[in-house]
Amino acid sequence: MSATGIGKEPHVSLPDLTSVAKLPKPIKALVYLIMLSALTVAGIGALLATIAIIGQLTGAFDVFGFIG
Repeated sequence: MSATGIGKEPHVSLPDLTSVAKLPKPIKALVYLIMLSALTVAGIGALLATIAIIGQLTGAFDVFGFIG
């Protein structure tokens, strides 16, 4: 017996970097800029979440006070 989906091609897959490297230079630059902006947004979000958690634990500010 095998689980469903084993051995089948995935319907949605992200392109690997070798396929991006084959693109023309302007399009490749746009792809890299989009990847960099996504990583930047994720990094800033993680930093803000860390600041909020530390502030909540130390009592520096009340996160739930901003919501309500």
